[in-house]
Amino acid sequence: MTVSGKITSLVILLAACNIADAQTSPSPAAWHFDIGGMYEIENVEGQGEDKDGLYEPSIYFNAAYGDWTLGMTMYQEGPADYGNFTRGGYLNRPEFRVRYQFIDNDQVTFGLTGNVRNYGYHFKDDHGAQAGTANTQRYGLTPDWNINFDKQWSFNGWLSLYQFTHDLDETGYSDSRIEAETGIKYQFNQTVALKTNYYIERGFNLDENRNNGEFSTQEMRIYLPIEVGSNTFMPYTRLTLDRWSNWDWNTDLDREGHNYSRIGLFYGHDFDNGLSMSLEYAYEWEDHDDNDSSDDRFHYAGIGVNYAF
Repeated sequence: MTVSGKITSLVILLAACNIADAQTSPSPAAWHFDIGGMYEIENVEGQGEDKDGLYEPSIYFNAAYGDWTLGMTMYQEGPADYGNFTRGGYLNRPEFRVRYQFIDNDQVTFGLTGNVRNYGYHFKDDHGAQAGTANTQRYGLTPDWNINFDKQWSFNGWLSLYQFTHDLDETGYSDSRIEAETGIKYQFNQTVALKTNYYIERGFNLDENRNNGEFSTQEMRIYLPIEVGSNTFMPYTRLTLDRWSNWDWNTDLDREGHNYSRIGLFYGHDFDNGLSMSLEYAYEWEDHDDNDSSDDRFHYAGIGVNYAF
């Protein structure tokens, strides 16, 4: 699964923070907007079967009024051939979101998001000729929360429940998925904090006669956000607790185990005029238990920009 496919890209979180600040203002409710985009690349060292890697641009727009937020993001289909910059489609994976903030005070926040996303595919045969298309729809429901125990300790997170429909045999997706990240944050001072989170993503099938795209990922995620003026530096790591996958639903091969570990650095800057941007780099060790030669080294880089008004 690509990083851009996950529910919480860091730039969108920056945009959400801008909207949240507007919503907590004592002034009367008014419309607030933000627009932005991300450009992400992912590469596995020495691997050519994915056409040298992925480059995943996306653009988004959010509109907030009172406790309501409406959003749309256009994702792009991958992978890409860097040799001639060709791909199956361009910004052909739209996602629509509606969020309602039920509780918003100094002690507790709680919101609920509903979303629908289309995954479009353009298949090619061994000779590069067009070999059909597929479209899978994903419907999701995501509660998010934050509880402040005092000025230093807080508990926050989100939980997504997904249902996939249409062309599942062609795209290889399971019909259901759960994804969540939650944990404890400790604020040392106004500059430095420590976040320790548990993350899980599980693809499964409610239909007992199918085993398309079943997988499980459990990780410990540790973040160290450092805020200096208008700058945010956040080194982080992801440590695998358990990971397996079974993508070959035709032959029902045994589950393949994995052990991934990642280190990364996120940098964000707020220009104090509505404009903000981010940079991120991560390096990941990917070890698989199918054979000794399948271990990979993975690089991720992303740049994002957001304007709130």
